[in-house]
Amino acid sequence: MLTEMANGADEGRDARAGATQARAGVPDVEQHAEQLRRSAADQWVTVAIGLTEARVNELALVLTARSVPFQRQPGRRGWELWVPLAHAPAAASELTLYAHENARQIGTKPLEQVGAGKAGVAWYVATLLAVFFALHSRLFARDWLGAGRLEAGSLLDGEWWRAVTALTLHVELDHLGGNLAFGAFFGYFVGRYLGHGVGWLAVLLAAATGNVLNSLLQSPLHRSIGASTAVFAALGLLAAYTWRRGFLRDTPWRARIAPIAAALGLLAFTGTAGDNTDLGAHLFGFVGGIVFGVLLAQVAPVAWLQRARVQQLCGAAAALLLAVAWAAGLRAAG
Repeated sequence: MLTEMANGADEGRDARAGATQARAGVPDVEQHAEQLRRSAADQWVTVAIGLTEARVNELALVLTARSVPFQRQPGRRGWELWVPLAHAPAAASELTLYAHENARQIGTKPLEQVGAGKAGVAWYVATLLAVFFALHSRLFARDWLGAGRLEAGSLLDGEWWRAVTALTLHVELDHLGGNLAFGAFFGYFVGRYLGHGVGWLAVLLAAATGNVLNSLLQSPLHRSIGASTAVFAALGLLAAYTWRRGFLRDTPWRARIAPIAAALGLLAFTGTAGDNTDLGAHLFGFVGGIVFGVLLAQVAPVAWLQRARVQQLCGAAAALLLAVAWAAGLRAAG
């Protein structure tokens, strides 16, 4: 009996000793977890790279507001934002949420449309075709070319109408066709974003201004005709209007000036070709369009452009200006 109790006590001691040895041989789970936490706290990872200084400061404010520790470091491709490994999930979540709430994609500030664009194009095409017919049929037995073409010396001597009437004259069919196509294309978008009345009145005034400026730099004997000045005025108008309306305002500056750069490229590509190309007329028409586009973007609220009465009055003013200019030219021609 005593022997059995002694043997039992020995077995109990052996079991406790074995358990102690087993615990000594297996890492403590809590201690291991603590070591991992300390290791994570000591390790830093990037949550954003390639940032501008302004952008990294902006994101740093987001993390500061959420009590997430961070470091800003200059990198090879811009600024980098670092956070402790343990805080990486929280940082990523906060920055992703911030990005979604403040999403600013290219073109996400759409230009509000104020018209369909078709009415102005229809009037443009009809006007050029009507004057082309009048010129070649000698309608009313009048010299439409002599009465309406741009003559720099005569314009500067007071024959103001030539700055307007010259825009509607075309002698050759291919010249007319090209200006019909390009003018209708750009004019369509002018009508959509500025309205058929305001937009086309602006194109007409910008192109007439371009003809006046061109005449100031040309010889008094300089002559020109054609709607290409108006075509490039429409191009400049669109470029400046989209730029100043802030269509790309939430993008880098290179993207914001893209409309102007693209328009200049198109001007250089199409506005300088041909032996009879009046580069000055194209250039100054484009400049006139830029000026009017900037002005309209600054002083013409979209709500004002959307008023039917405004569009009707401006459209009537454009038609009246053309009619008065041609009446003055034909009367002066006798």
